[in-house]
Amino acid sequence: MPKALLKKSLVKGASLGLALLLAGCSSLPEPQYPPADLPKTTGKQQLVSEWKDHSGYGERWRGYELMPALDGDLLVAADAQGLVQAFDLSISGFFKSDLLWSQELDQGVSAGLTLADGNLYLATQNGELLSLDARTGNTNWQVKLSSEALTPAQVKDNLLVVLAADGQLTALDTVTGRQLWTYASVMPSLSLRGSSTPSLTSLQSFTGLANGKLVAIDNNNGQVRWQSRIAQPSGRTDIERLVDVRGQAKEAQGLLLVNSYQGQTHALDPFTGRSRWSRDLSSYHAPAVLNNQVFVVDEASRIHALDLYSGTSLWTQDALYGRELTEPVILENSLVVADYQGYLHLLDPKTGEVTGRKGFDLDGIRALPIVNNNRLLVHSIRGRLGLFTLKK
Repeated sequence: MPKALLKKSLVKGASLGLALLLAGCSSLPEPQYPPADLPKTTGKQQLVSEWKDHSGYGERWRGYELMPALDGDLLVAADAQGLVQAFDLSISGFFKSDLLWSQELDQGVSAGLTLADGNLYLATQNGELLSLDARTGNTNWQVKLSSEALTPAQVKDNLLVVLAADGQLTALDTVTGRQLWTYASVMPSLSLRGSSTPSLTSLQSFTGLANGKLVAIDNNNGQVRWQSRIAQPSGRTDIERLVDVRGQAKEAQGLLLVNSYQGQTHALDPFTGRSRWSRDLSSYHAPAVLNNQVFVVDEASRIHALDLYSGTSLWTQDALYGRELTEPVILENSLVVADYQGYLHLLDPKTGEVTGRKGFDLDGIRALPIVNNNRLLVHSIRGRLGLFTLKK
């Protein structure tokens, strides 16, 4: 087989849809994390269903993570075959439809959706980025990227930044779609399927890369302000040397928090990239932060709580071991994760105690749950949409 030929192989274990892109013909191992049985819960908390519908085909076996977008009463969802639907949640009643608009794109959607300033931004499987009017579905502009994007575009003021699967970071004007700058990273021969979602401030864009580095880019000119190594490749094989920074970097209390696969969890100075503390925790996901605590779901789906300022371990919960958990999110003052069987788990962030559980879709949940105005929006692999609140 020619060396340039790319093979995709699904690695089962820590997370559904973690496919590896491999140059050459060697086979891939399958690290196994046997899933734990559903743990008992205290029943202290319950999720209440507020709304449900269907996005169409969903993600299915294609390995995409198609997070819907929610802003107030406007909810937009898409599927891997190109169906895009917008719902107005303020419309209710037996004879009224909350479907605002719907359209079929020529290509399937490849990444989660972004709503900002009345516009919807979405990436397609043929490597295009589209801007649509969120209330009508009319196209504002569309541009061609260097390859398909696997994570949502991020918007700050009039700047949009998107990372393509080939490692190229592109900044666009949100109004016109005009390219402002690009940054190209060097991709290793083997990497996890998926990319890091950029994180934007008014001055810088932070992006994790497949080579184990986090880079800070000046928003004005696209120049590198600093780059920091989050994980150091080691071992003899390409598989052993995988060090993707796949989760989004999160800013909290003057620190920049970032995880890496087969590497570490770091707290960095956002202006210099210097590490304030680090822990040997390997993760595919971004951390979550609440009340000076950092929550990390590791590659085996153990949940860790760390002190924000020191990185000291506060607790570890392994009752959900091997259940291929999503990135953790904060709903009011509760920690929420979803798993490969479509269950939503509630945890007490102070103790790690499992306080509640809600079944949603046995086909599983791969996409990051979305939190907006104390509501939890979930999208299953087969396209079910559910909106939940915590029971008071």
